[in-house]
Amino acid sequence: MKKINELFDVEEDFKIRSIHSDSRYVGRDSIFFCIDGLSVDGHKYIEDAIFQGAKCIVYSKPLTFKHKDILYIKVDNVLDELNRVADLFYDHPSYKMTVIGITGSSGKTIVALMIKNALSQFLKMGYIGTNNIEYAGIIEQCPYTTPETIFLQRHLNDMVKKDVKGVTLEVSSHGLALKRVDSVHFDIAVFTNVYEEHLDFHGTMENLMASKAKLFSLLDEKGYAILNTDEVRFYTLVKDSIKSHVLTYGIEHRADVMARNIELFIDHSEFDLQVHDELHHVSVPVLARFNISNILAVVTSLLALEMPIMQIIDMIEHIQGVDGRMELLNHPYPFHVIVDYCQHAKSYEKVFQFAQQVKKNGRIIAVFGAPGKKNYNKRQKIGKLANQYCDQVILTA
Repeated sequence: MKKINELFDVEEDFKIRSIHSDSRYVGRDSIFFCIDGLSVDGHKYIEDAIFQGAKCIVYSKPLTFKHKDILYIKVDNVLDELNRVADLFYDHPSYKMTVIGITGSSGKTIVALMIKNALSQFLKMGYIGTNNIEYAGIIEQCPYTTPETIFLQRHLNDMVKKDVKGVTLEVSSHGLALKRVDSVHFDIAVFTNVYEEHLDFHGTMENLMASKAKLFSLLDEKGYAILNTDEVRFYTLVKDSIKSHVLTYGIEHRADVMARNIELFIDHSEFDLQVHDELHHVSVPVLARFNISNILAVVTSLLALEMPIMQIIDMIEHIQGVDGRMELLNHPYPFHVIVDYCQHAKSYEKVFQFAQQVKKNGRIIAVFGAPGKKNYNKRQKIGKLANQYCDQVILTA
């Protein structure tokens, strides 16, 4: 709970119990922020918010009527003000723990959960992303890959109250473009890769990459940017503009952390891990070349946290896999079953390529449906890839 004059430069001093940008959840003694969103304009719901108990309205458009007993605060950008106030209302929670943000078209969930699981051996960690929200024994469904500002700050604040020391946060291009993490203090920002995705929202690849690049602009001089040198376009875009420390990883292009002499098997992968000039042979329980890149992202992030390399190697050799992400099912039958969560045509191709690489004999049978209801061109691309790599395809709804 805060007083209104702690949040805004006003003379009034009444107490604020909660803050909201959705009028359906407004309660007594609250602030309602009129967000003009993609499909809904919050200015249309001011009266609903006041009926629910809002005592303060933060708005940006002209209003035709104002109640005498309600405080109206006009601002240039309601979303920017929401970020500022949410961070203040919840006592700057991201400054009180180590926050690791992961962005990229694919691999966010794997990298975020692997870092979280690795660090959980030493301290209380949290996770917010596609799978759910996890911290201090709490598992809760997450409404978006990157939740909106108030929801996010409230949960970060609860983590602090429960003595959580660090959190891994999946940061989507939507979340960055919609300013959901503008008030989050990141200690480490990790980039995995970028594919053609969500162009119905971003318009162009340039806009998409600019959204992802925004995460690294949120780092201060003490932070660490973890970049994939194999993603040449993105690396070239951001490398000269980052003001934080930079550590790199890659397979094809020179980096601080690299994987050489890669061998792929149906149940694990082996490679030589090169960290600067040191070389260590490792065996990791993850499948496919793209997951080796994800492992390198994890290793580089742990190095940024000043963890000794031998300790990191021990961690990745016993690292816990992520359910439904290149998961080899355990069963007694004379064939292999791998489950993966694919959204992008590029991801399908990489999974199919792995199946061909490790298949000794027999057939590749793919079972999948159509991802998403908007991008029908994606379905055609996936169909062509399945026809190219697979012997049999079973389509679901």
